[in-house]
Amino acid sequence: MKKIILIALLALPILSFAQKIKVKKGIVTFDGKEVAKVDTELRDNYLFSTLSGEKAFDVVFKGMSASTTEGFQWLELTAVDGTKTEIPYEVLMTSFSPTKLIIKLLSAKYKLITTDGIDMKAVDAFFAEEREVLSHTYAKTVIAAKNDQAERDAKIGQYNPFVKDDGTILFGGATGTKIMGRVSYGNNSYNVTDLDGILIGTATGCSTCTTVKAKTFTDEDFEFDHGSRTMMTGRFSRSFAQIFVEELLGRDYKLGHEAKAYKARLHNEKVKVAKENSINLYGVPGYVIDEDGTKYTGTIYAIFEELQLDPMQQESDLYDMNTIDKYGKFVSIKYNNDKGRLRTKRFAARNNIMFAATVDGEEQMFYGMKTKGNALKKLSNAGNLGFDNSYFYKIEYNKGEHKVLSKPGEPETYVLKFADNKVGFMIDDRKNEKVSNALAKFIKSCKSLSEDINNQEFDLSNFENLKVIVDEYSACN
Repeated sequence: MKKIILIALLALPILSFAQKIKVKKGIVTFDGKEVAKVDTELRDNYLFSTLSGEKAFDVVFKGMSASTTEGFQWLELTAVDGTKTEIPYEVLMTSFSPTKLIIKLLSAKYKLITTDGIDMKAVDAFFAEEREVLSHTYAKTVIAAKNDQAERDAKIGQYNPFVKDDGTILFGGATGTKIMGRVSYGNNSYNVTDLDGILIGTATGCSTCTTVKAKTFTDEDFEFDHGSRTMMTGRFSRSFAQIFVEELLGRDYKLGHEAKAYKARLHNEKVKVAKENSINLYGVPGYVIDEDGTKYTGTIYAIFEELQLDPMQQESDLYDMNTIDKYGKFVSIKYNNDKGRLRTKRFAARNNIMFAATVDGEEQMFYGMKTKGNALKKLSNAGNLGFDNSYFYKIEYNKGEHKVLSKPGEPETYVLKFADNKVGFMIDDRKNEKVSNALAKFIKSCKSLSEDINNQEFDLSNFENLKVIVDEYSACN
């Protein structure tokens, strides 16, 4: 009992109090005034009664440990009629006397004992209140912890690790020949690395404490405590290294080449998520119609924005487009030729290519072309040595051969494509007046519409207005 109390005193904050509690020959006094009687003859049992000798309630201190670093303490109280309830054990004062600590808790927090003695009304109300059965809760936690430890021990036994004096980690015991990694020491920290030199875990402690904090390459944090065996000694300890390796193996860190494989899986998952959230098209059903009208049906790949992929997983001419100004300029298709053989072809937007891609059951059409009206973009391309000003744009609206298109990844950027002009007109974030003047000149063949646009009768940032312009142009020609 005393050992547990001392640990609690060190671990919990100490609260100041005004009353001076004394217990002498079974009599409890507050500041010299007798308030109750307590019988402590039976270890961890405290039988409280009034000064007249009337039994009030019994208290039993209970505790159980889940591991060397985790334990639970509580008080079980029994009323005169046998009703039981449990409360957390809390330290509310500085004392080496467990009896005084319990009396302080019952008086200060639960008001069962006052300067006027034991308050029987408060006692009745206390036992009438429903509380969590702490013993059941703690027991479940302890059982789970012990099962977890048993499982870890089984894993450790499966590998039978042994750390040599030079830090080499072997599987198969002291005579094992399978090297799985290495343990090194420095600055009160132990580092475990695998065969690829990847840091698996770091354990940090001190020379005056037994609890060690550990962190793994997966960002898992945990603690372990094996008494004096886990105190840092200022030099490499084979014994400590052995404990740390076993702690890692018990938590499923298998060393060897595991970290490299884990990081590869993590990267693949990140790539998968990035693809799902990307506007790029990766292997979706579709077809391409080239400049001669030839149709190729198969699997479409089109890169509109950068996506970091593992070079080992890239496919030539499909994913390797992470170069200056290539986004949105090419489409690739895998298809079977007339002989039934798989082929891959890439087409450039500058050749007025059209392609279709089925995404989530919906067919999306794209058209490749050069555009006018975006001088700043042209200058940017030139500065990047990318003089090709053609891109694939998504068709949003058709009126005969006239179209309203959008630029993938730039929802505020539209392109108007008229059948009598190979070049499209870009509408972006420039001022409406400037874009209107340029568009009016671009469609000057439709005089009335051109004049209305020049007079800024259209807000060109409005998609519905762009559809009206295409409709009126179609009627004009």
